[in-house]
Amino acid sequence: MTTSSQRRSRHRERFALALLHGAIRATLVGGSAAGLALAAPFAMAAEPAAAAKSYAIAAGPLSDVLAQYAATAGVQLVFEQSTLAGLRSSGLQGSYGEAEGFAQLLRGSGFEVVRQGGATYVLRKAPAATPAATGATAASDMTLNTVTVTAAANRSGSTEGTDSYAAGHSSTSSKLNLSQRETPQTLTVISRKQMDDAGMTSVDDALRAVSGVFAVDGGSIGASYYSRGFSMQAQVDGMATPSGIDSGNRSPKFDSAFVDRVEVLQGAAGLMAGAGSPGGTVNMVLKRPTDTFQAQGEVQLGSWKERRLVGDVSGPLIDSGVIRGRLVAVADNSESFTDYVYRDRYAGYGIVEADLSPTTTLSASVQLQKDTSRGHFGVPLAADGSDAGLSRSSFWGDADHRSVRDYNIYTVGLSQQLAGAWSLKANYSWQKTNNDIENFSSLSGNLNPATGDGLFIGSRQRNYTSVMESNVVDVYATGPFDFLGRKHELTVGMNGTSFRDENAGTGYSSTTPINVYTFDPEGLGPIPDGLRASTSKTKTSNMGVYGVARWSLTDSLKLITGTRISNYERKNTLTGVVAPKEKGVVTPYAGLVYDINSQYSAYASYSDIFNPQTNRSQDGNVLDPVVGANYEVGIKGELLNKRLNVSAALFRLAQSNLAVLDSSVPNNPSNACGGACYTAAGKVVSQGIDLGVNGQVSRELNLAAGYTYTSAEYVAGPQKDQRFRTEQPRHSMRLAANYQLPGTQWSLGGNVAATSKAYKNGGSGANAWTIEQGALVLVGLNARYRITPKTQLNLVISNLTDRSYRHLYGREYAPFGEPRKFSANLRHDF
Repeated sequence: MTTSSQRRSRHRERFALALLHGAIRATLVGGSAAGLALAAPFAMAAEPAAAAKSYAIAAGPLSDVLAQYAATAGVQLVFEQSTLAGLRSSGLQGSYGEAEGFAQLLRGSGFEVVRQGGATYVLRKAPAATPAATGATAASDMTLNTVTVTAAANRSGSTEGTDSYAAGHSSTSSKLNLSQRETPQTLTVISRKQMDDAGMTSVDDALRAVSGVFAVDGGSIGASYYSRGFSMQAQVDGMATPSGIDSGNRSPKFDSAFVDRVEVLQGAAGLMAGAGSPGGTVNMVLKRPTDTFQAQGEVQLGSWKERRLVGDVSGPLIDSGVIRGRLVAVADNSESFTDYVYRDRYAGYGIVEADLSPTTTLSASVQLQKDTSRGHFGVPLAADGSDAGLSRSSFWGDADHRSVRDYNIYTVGLSQQLAGAWSLKANYSWQKTNNDIENFSSLSGNLNPATGDGLFIGSRQRNYTSVMESNVVDVYATGPFDFLGRKHELTVGMNGTSFRDENAGTGYSSTTPINVYTFDPEGLGPIPDGLRASTSKTKTSNMGVYGVARWSLTDSLKLITGTRISNYERKNTLTGVVAPKEKGVVTPYAGLVYDINSQYSAYASYSDIFNPQTNRSQDGNVLDPVVGANYEVGIKGELLNKRLNVSAALFRLAQSNLAVLDSSVPNNPSNACGGACYTAAGKVVSQGIDLGVNGQVSRELNLAAGYTYTSAEYVAGPQKDQRFRTEQPRHSMRLAANYQLPGTQWSLGGNVAATSKAYKNGGSGANAWTIEQGALVLVGLNARYRITPKTQLNLVISNLTDRSYRHLYGREYAPFGEPRKFSANLRHDF
């Protein structure tokens, strides 16, 4: 019998899905023109009885859902993976015991599990047909083959609903879908649960949780991110984002509400990127639609009048489920610990997937975000770089300053399963970022703290606009092949970007002296007439074809080889000058992975990347590209039946062909080089250690920890033997943990970020200056209380000890780090 409450529940779901369908359709029309079935038997120490536990597992292929359930429950599941081909599950929401959860997931599938003692379950054919239910639906009648143990992690890589810090498979390094242990480079994954526990609201927050990543924060100018001393590339769902995460105050600051996980690959990654810097790649993997209805809403309040609302609705758009959609909306407004500073954010993400056939899926998505703010650039230091005693809440700009930054990403994709377990994927993305800045001003000069004099307000701009527009394409095929009696894997493809960057502004060059003790941000007055204008327009093309193979030399030894051939061109569209232009640049890749045993592997790898230059030699030719080569050896492990990943690596990264001023040629505009001439004689070497642990230590404890030591210096050129990028600490440690208190609705967690001292210097002679930041330890705490199976409250404190510290951006602007901050997040699942 159907009760009235059940009817109301169904009505609410239909109503919500109707809203989702309409909203996504309106967004897509108004804004712009494979089942991988592997089990995850995660074995933990046996316990005599399993208490009920809360689960929030998204719908998907039954094998993947069972993998996530086994991982969260801390049990081992034994079965033949092929028996579940064609089966899907609606997921699991609510509180269940171990056996009860399995029963719910397997309802209607024709299968059941039998406990074999301890924490091990075996899947078998149910003795009698089970009436159809919502738990799982069978595509065809199946019989159970010989039972085997499968120890592979969830190959989709999705972390949503796993309740774990553990990482699944990733294709960021090579498009090969590899586990952490199979990837011969340092790879760190920040899961959805880790982001939620720590109260992360942006991808910036996630990057700061990675030990090998260092941020140089310029306040409203934005943060620059470095790994192993060098800047990093950016991807969204594996597709390049030319505007990056490191393009000054014009870069989009991605909200984390759209993100399933953040994958950080460290070291050169030229096989997929072509041209760029050798620091690594940040891949922001977005959430996907679910097979059954699910929805959640969040309300967050925090320090400095933070007010954040998040809505997330997902599910099938028609009864058959072959068309699915997801819509995420964010409103996030807050002020700041700095006077006058605020930020208002409104963002949305919508995606639709349609199964055109059992082997063909078409997807379309749109991501929109608009940030309106009054920013700041930090608090000035004294002329010699020492602290001038100014308040960390003080604002040093124009009170009429306003910045509007919005970005749009539209993506379409096609996934086609081919014969012989091959697949083809084709994706296209159009990305655009607009910036409009009004009443900008900056500081310059030498501050005398005794008098408060010495600084000037200069370089004032009435208006500055910029547009960054990208067309991105990514097409590749991947699958197995047989050679010399063994099975191997191959991926071939092409990708590339066309990037338009245009800037225009009106400025005022006069300077206004100020006294820091009497300065009034509201007293600068309007920017005078007689403005000078500036404009720049460039178009950059970066295209390439690549191939990568994973050779199974023996059962325990795998060799990965790859090559990319790239064409690169940068054109000044105002002058028509094309420089640099590189054609047929070859980027090699090689990695060797040896399975020591069923848990540990040793690896060695080589990867490189090139970065074209614009400087010219005395004969007028553009210098050869800078080349960044990454050498890495290490050991990786998958412990506790793949619930815990551990790694240790030694790396050496050499960047050569750096431009060095040619002192033998006087600076003269009549030179063939156009003025100052250069040679490609500089070289930097960065080397060090990376250690990492992430995953579930027990069914109650999640852990993510890392330590990085980096030593970088010039080994050739006029700066030989000098330290490179001194503002990056040599020692960096990150620790995050969360513990579910047994028998209670509470979970407690915390995080620690520790770095050694760092410095930055500039000037010369009497005007030399040095700014320093001593060794720093920042501590955060979080506590989550599950009010009901569907409602939870998360409390977060960051910078618990209220440490005062600086970001080493520059002398005139050295932003303070964020003081102690509180936030409370209330989430309800529908």
